[in-house]
Order: sequence, then structure tokens, then C-alpha cells
Amino acid sequence: MRVRVATVIAGGIAALAVSIPATAVAAETISFSAAGRDRTALIEPATGAGAAPVVVVFPREGTSAQDALDRFGPAIRKAGAAAVALDAMPCTSMGGLACWAPMEPGDRRAVDVAAVDALLDRLDKRPELDASRLVVLGESSGAAFAVTMTMALPSRIDGALAVSGFDPTRTVVTDASAQVAFPLALTGTSKIRSQKQRQPITVVRGSADVTIPPALSRQLQWRLKAQGWDGAARLITVGGALSGSADLSVPGRITPLLRDLITSAWDLDTTAGVQRRLAVLGYMPAGSADGVMGYSTEQALMAFQGWEGLTRDGAVGPSTRRRLLTARRPTPQHSGRGRQVEVLIGRQVMLLDDGGRVVRAVHISSGAAGNTPQGSFTVYRKERMSWSRPFSSWMPLASYFSGGYAFHQYPYVPGYPASHGCVRVPAPYAPFVYDFARYGSPVYVH
Repeated sequence: MRVRVATVIAGGIAALAVSIPATAVAAETISFSAAGRDRTALIEPATGAGAAPVVVVFPREGTSAQDALDRFGPAIRKAGAAAVALDAMPCTSMGGLACWAPMEPGDRRAVDVAAVDALLDRLDKRPELDASRLVVLGESSGAAFAVTMTMALPSRIDGALAVSGFDPTRTVVTDASAQVAFPLALTGTSKIRSQKQRQPITVVRGSADVTIPPALSRQLQWRLKAQGWDGAARLITVGGALSGSADLSVPGRITPLLRDLITSAWDLDTTAGVQRRLAVLGYMPAGSADGVMGYSTEQALMAFQGWEGLTRDGAVGPSTRRRLLTARRPTPQHSGRGRQVEVLIGRQVMLLDDGGRVVRAVHISSGAAGNTPQGSFTVYRKERMSWSRPFSSWMPLASYFSGGYAFHQYPYVPGYPASHGCVRVPAPYAPFVYDFARYGSPVYVH
């Protein structure tokens, strides 16, 4: 799976020394090679359960990955994300200080881009990280590099947020040596939508002057639009704060912007956006977004609503849309190795768990009289077309787990317990459930 990235840019020309307490979370060091260079990154895990969104930080010139985590880690953790910081390489143009590609001529840019590409590939393979929600945060020279990344890896980019210590409207251009100082346009194919320049830009601007020119926000919007950017742009000015000021990185200011960035790209006002979000969370197959609110989407929504404790109506109301923005993939209640099936009667949801990770959550309907057996079982019999003698009906794709009780395909799976005792599975998801549950697979019903 390709990683989508929304870019967070923290810019500035001159950095002030700021005393920030050491990060409270132990970071894991990972080393890798890219473009023939050895690189190092730090991963600071999120504190919540389930796979977390990721913020990758590019430190400002002359500072380390740990410095970046110390500075921005509190805001990232408060946003519920995992922080990853990549160390920069020395730049001759900066007198040997560490910095990023836009500050250095020649092939150095390709070297740094290759390093980020390799790092994102690694992050994409870690199950504790939600690689579909990944933002990049850069400061000072890292800000310019974040813009370079926007254009160099367009299929991995889905938005931009700028935290700046200067007037950004003066730098929405490239200089004579083609060094990018501020975002131009995000192009390319996104995982969420195809080449739409609708990504939001927010600029947090530090200024020694607390007087804010009223035309500054409009000027920023005009500049961006002239470069092909269709998305909304807003400008926030922090008076009395220069580049590198702690006032520009406090969680109270940065955390809400990070949350907005992580959640704003889903297009949940469209059916296709809802479908893509449900697929990321494990309720629909990847690549199944067709923009049609059909039965399979309604059933996936009911599974999501059941797990989240919402009314199971299969509709995208305000509460469901809000929860889709911040929800995480379901987690199994029973730990185990290999494949197992878990049926949660109270939530009317079936979890298909493989090695501790839920690969699919499915809406079900259990016994109307509360007679679905509860406890620990195993799949002992499977029939693609099973005949129910007591009720004289066919039960397609049946996997039996206790006596005559099975989970099987059924044409009507409402938002409440309605069966004679078996576990009804909606037709669009029944083949996957049948293939997933093998002979001897543990089944937990509770």
C-alpha cells in the first residue's frame, strides 16, 4: 500500500534557542540505507490503543531528530499520533550544520528524497501505525524540504500546514536557483482522491508586530491560487513570536491543527470518501469504493456503528461522520495466535482477527431470543450450501461452531438480533468470512 502524506511546514529564517523539557516517551532508533547513505530516524509511539496516525518531523538546521521530538512531541502525542523524526545530513552551504535538500545544490535533493521514500516504506509495514494518516512536519530548512517532498512524492501527499516565522506571502515563489521557499501546488494521484488540489493550507505565522495587515490572508490565498492551488487557505498570526519561538509549537496551538490535517482529507461528504475510510478501518475491502451507497456500504456502516456504540441505521448522519474522522481499527477482545473469529453480541459485530490484528469487522444479527450460544468454540464443520431441517431453509456458506449453530450468509441482516440462533452474515461479506474461518479456528461469542 502506498502511503499518503499531508505536509506540515514550520518555517523560519533565524531560529531562537528555546528551552524545551526532554520528551517523556522513549523513542526507538531505526537505521537504514538510501541512495548509498546511512540514515537514522527515531520513532516515538502513540499512547492510545490501535494503529495510530503518524507525524514525521524534519528538524530545523543545526538540530537533531531528538531535538525535534522534544520540541513537537507533546503536540503530536496530544493529537493521538506517533512521532517519527528523521535526522538531516550536513550541508556545506550551512557551514557543516545539518539541514535539508533545498538549502543544498546538486544531487543532494535526490539523496534526501530517497531517504524519506525509504523511511515511509518502512513505516507502511508497521501494524501499530496507520500509514493512511501520515503527516510531515518540517521546521526552517526542514520546511523548505517538506515542500520539496510535496512535489517529489506526489502520490504520498495529501495536504499542507505551515507554521512560519516570516511573511509567507513574500515567498510563494522559487528563487533564481530554483530553491522552493513555500508551497506551490500539490499535484499527482492521491490514495484518497485522484489529483484534486483541494487540500487545505493553514499558515501559523509568528511576527514581532502584533498588528496584522487585514489583506495578508487574501494575499496568501491569491498567491496560492495563482500557482494552481484550489484548496482553502487560512492564516493565523501569533504576535510577538519570532522564528523558533516556543509560542509557535505549544500543543494548545499545534495539536488542533494536526488533528484537522490528519482528518480533513477523507472527503466524508461523499460516498466514495466514506467507503475509503471504512476500508482503512477494516469494515470494507481495500479498493472497493465505487461512490454508490449500496447494500455492502450500508452493512459496513452498521458494523462501524455497532462497534462505536452508535445507532445502527446504515446512514452517514452527523454523529457517524464525526466518529469516522477519529475512529481507529477495531481491536480484538481475545488475544491469540493465528486466525480467530470473535462475535460480540452486544455490538452485533463479528471481528476476524489474524495474529492480533482485525482484518475485517462485519455486521451480524444474532438470535432474536438471545439464544445464540456464548463461550469459546472452534469451527468443526463447513458447508457451502447447508440445509436447515428445523427451519426448512438453505444456509449458504455456513461455518458451524456449536451444535447446529453456525455463522452463515443470510439475505436480511437488520440492525438488531433477528435470527433463530445462528449468526447471520450479510451476503457481500459472507464469502470472505467463510474463507477466513478454517476448520479448527477458535470462535469466541460473548
